[in-house]
Amino acid sequence: MSIRALLVLALAVYSPLELLSADEPPKVPPSPTVGSVYGKAVTAADIGLTAPIDPTVQFDARDTARWKLMGRIITAFGVPVVERFVKKQKINATAAEIEKFELNLQKFNERSLRQWEARLLELQKELAAPNLSNENKAKLKKEQAMYETIVASIRELPKADKPNSIARHFIVAWKTERELHRMYGGRVIFQQAGLEALDGRRRLFEQAEKNGDIKFDDAGVRHLFYYYYADMKHTVVDEKGFEQPWFFGDGD
Repeated sequence: MSIRALLVLALAVYSPLELLSADEPPKVPPSPTVGSVYGKAVTAADIGLTAPIDPTVQFDARDTARWKLMGRIITAFGVPVVERFVKKQKINATAAEIEKFELNLQKFNERSLRQWEARLLELQKELAAPNLSNENKAKLKKEQAMYETIVASIRELPKADKPNSIARHFIVAWKTERELHRMYGGRVIFQQAGLEALDGRRRLFEQAEKNGDIKFDDAGVRHLFYYYYADMKHTVVDEKGFEQPWFFGDGD
C-alpha cells in the first residue's frame, strides 16, 4: 500500500473533527446582558433571571419569588453605587464609636438575659399548674425550649472573641443612611439594622443612572430595581433617629 493510501486511511479512521465532536462539551448560549454598573455587564444569570419581567407588575413581600429577585437586582446594580458613595464620602467607624457600640450592646444583652431568665421561671410555674391541657403544655414547652436556647447563647457571648467587624458594619450603615438623607432628603423608614434613607437611596441611584454609571437594557429589570423605593408601601418614621441610633443608647 502506498504512503498516500495510508495517510488517507489514517484520516478516515482518526478524523480530527470526529475526535473534537466527541470531546467538546455542548455549547451553552451566553446569558443575555440586562444592564451594566460602571461599565461592568450584568447578565440574566448574575441576577438569577429565568423569565421576562412584566415592567408594570405590582407585588409585595408575600410574593417570595419576585421579592428575592428584586433583592438580587438591587444587590447587583445598587450595592456598587452605595459602596462608591461610602468611599467618596470617606465614611468609616472610629475606635471610640466601636467601643461605645460594644459597651451598649453588652448592657442590652445583660438586660435581655435578666428578662429571659425571668420568663423561664414563669414558664416553669405555668408548666407545673394542675389540669394543664396537652395543647397548652406543648405550647409552653416549645416556648421554654426557645428561651433556653437564647439564654444559653447570651451566656456564651462574654466568653467569645469580639471582632469589631459587627460594630463597624452597623456604624458604617448608620452613617451611610444619615449622609444619604442629609444630601437627598425624602422619606425615612426603619429596617432590621436601623433607619434607611428610602428616598435618599433612590435619588442616589437615579443620579447614577443619569450619569451613565447604571444602565438598564431590560425594562422589567429596571422596574424591579426601583420598585422597592418608588412603588412599595412603607411606614415612614421620624428622621431625628439618625442623630441618635439605637446602638448608642445608654443601655438602661
